[in-house]
Amino acid sequence: MIIKKLEEFGITIDSLLDAGMDLYIGSNEERDRVKEKLKEILLKQLSNPNVSTLLIAAILLDNEGRANNLPFNYNEDPNYVYVDEVIGLAIANEIAGTKAIFNFRFYDAKKPGIIGELDRKGFMFLDDAIAGLLAGCMSKVFE
Repeated sequence: MIIKKLEEFGITIDSLLDAGMDLYIGSNEERDRVKEKLKEILLKQLSNPNVSTLLIAAILLDNEGRANNLPFNYNEDPNYVYVDEVIGLAIANEIAGTKAIFNFRFYDAKKPGIIGELDRKGFMFLDDAIAGLLAGCMSKVFE
């Protein structure tokens, strides 16, 4: 169900894999194996009810923000509102714990691939949720 919902925003498994691998630092010989492992973990985590519920929450919050139904100016993405990062951190932590929280900061700052696209399209919550998803999954790859 969550995969179909994400596809409505242009977020496909391939776009998630590409963004995850954009920040991969390692040997080219291992790249295909890492990508395959990432796909396996990603699909498993998308069926995790905690992860998928947090992703749905991000989608709903973005929808409410675009409808001007949040208690701040959503279009300005103000610095004092950090609940978008909290969602990303919660997803990362759910998947791989503390190490994923540190990895989240990396994905959130660099915004590779689909994360950057979502950010440029003004999705305040969904870009951080996807950054958390990828940070958690990539952290799991290297456990």
